[in-house]
This record gives sequence, C-alpha cells and structure tokens, in this order.
Amino acid sequence: MNHPTSSTTWWACALSESVNDKKPLAVVCNGQALALFRNAAGVAFALEDRCPHRRVPLSLGTVKPGGLQCGYHGWTFDGASGACNAIPNLRDTERVPPRYGARAYPIAEAGGFVHVGLGEGRPADALPGAGYRPQGKEFTGSATVSAAHGEYLAAMLDGPECLLAFDGVRMTDFFLGDPRREGDRLVLERGAVWKSQMLPSNFVVDYPLMVRTAVALAGGAIQVDLLDADASPLVTVLMGASPNRRGTTSLCWRGFRHATRLPGAPLRWRGARALGKPPFEVFDQIQGAALAALLVAPSRELQAARAELALPVPVPASAAA
Repeated sequence: MNHPTSSTTWWACALSESVNDKKPLAVVCNGQALALFRNAAGVAFALEDRCPHRRVPLSLGTVKPGGLQCGYHGWTFDGASGACNAIPNLRDTERVPPRYGARAYPIAEAGGFVHVGLGEGRPADALPGAGYRPQGKEFTGSATVSAAHGEYLAAMLDGPECLLAFDGVRMTDFFLGDPRREGDRLVLERGAVWKSQMLPSNFVVDYPLMVRTAVALAGGAIQVDLLDADASPLVTVLMGASPNRRGTTSLCWRGFRHATRLPGAPLRWRGARALGKPPFEVFDQIQGAALAALLVAPSRELQAARAELALPVPVPASAAA
C-alpha cells in the first residue's frame, strides 16, 4: 500500500541496468530501505525492503509473475500497489486480508536512472535524469561513501577534488564568480588546468579549463561538467546522491566524454580518448583529512537555499567557526 513519508522529491537511487526481473536490488535512498525489481515486461517497481509478516528484507526474495515473493514464508507482493496477492498456506477459498500489504513507492526512469518518489502521492518535480543526454560510450558506477549526505553536497561546492577527478586535470580553488541559482539548482564554476601545465598566477583569471558543479536544492542530484575556456562541454557526470544509514551516502552515477575537440589538449588526454579510457573517476573512498581541511565557502549558499525550502542539511562543523 502507498503511505506518505516526509519527502515529496524524486530521488535517483539506482542505475537502470542494475534493476532486473531476476533478482531484486536492495538500496537505501534518503534513509529508506527499498527493494527494486522489474516484471517480465521490464516495468520497474519499488517496495519497502521489509516484509510485513516477519520483517524479513524482501530483497532476499525472488521475482515471480505475481510480484516479489518473500524468501521466508513465500508471501508475494504486487509491485505497483504493494498488496499481498498470495500466501502459500491459504486455501483457494480464502482471501488475503488487505492489511497484509507492503509499502509501494512511485517509480520512474529517465536518463538511465531509476527514480523513486518518497512522498505523499506522486512528486510533481522533474526527474533528475530527464536532461541527461549521453554521447557515445558511458562510464557508470555506484558506491556507498563514508560521508554524511549534507557534507557530501557541501564538498561538491567547496572542494569537488575531494570527491571526484577528471583524468589529467587539476582543479583549483579559484571561483569564477559567485554561486548562482538556476531553477532548482545551485551552480558554481571554478578554474582548472591540465596537470602537465603550471598553475597560473593568483592574479591571472584566464584558465584553460573550468569545472561547473550544479547541486539540486531538493533531493540529491549532482551534475559536474568539465568545460574548455569557451564553456564548451568536454565531460559530463550526473550523480544521484542520497542519505544512507549511519552518516553515509549512497551514490550512483553516469558520465561520458563529449565530442568536443581540443587542439591544445595534452597527449595523455588525446591518447586516453583514443583508447576509450574513463575520463573521470568518482571516489568510493574519501580522504577524511582532505574533507576536513576544506574551507566552508559556496556551500553556505546551498545551506541558505535549502533552509528556505525547509530542507534539513547538516551544517559543516567548520561553518560555525
């Protein structure tokens, strides 16, 4: 059955190819344990990862024609409604009581992401993956990282080099303007250089590269773009980030290299492109010392913007200094 929760936002919680009709996928999205699966027609469903009978995780069960079957006592739950439609020890003349239902959530797919709406009814906001348009080969992944969700979003603005890297590129701490609101996102650019180059003087603001970070004001969608000096995209990474348990963050991501040509790009960049190597890396292990050393700067704007929307975001410890 559908039940309200405290959020009304779409969350990108899994890669589409990770959800199938063979084995349910266990994820934690915005603190909620979910079991994701598909039917034989490829339609995706999301149920609370807890059987209402004996509280066993439904993700340990089996996908059946009638829905998701719990692995403990064989109760089967319809993916769309969460209603229990089969209990093995019931007679053919007995009906399953309607109260024996699992919690079902709205689900939608776009851009290669499975989105779950953890809200009262169907969320009205746009799907985070709706604008993602890959070109050529994609590079994907998922992880659970040892950083609280609010801290992870803040670090994406204050120091994304702690969380991800572009091949052959060094990000700087020089902001190319102030953070700005673009629709439902906070956007910021910073200068970047090829690792084979010397860093420009502090008084020089002409950088050969830029890194643009866009963090959603609601939910946990993050887009990071590597751009050339003319703001033409070179690499795009779209991430779904959500609170997991015990102060950790669930991540899933997709990214690709654009067809943009750079005549002055280093040989390493051109060689990696020709070989089809990943142009970026999302870190599944975060260095605590590097994260703790980040100055709290543009993330203050994110905290203020989310506060306006009454969205709780943990304030980085150094923000109170």
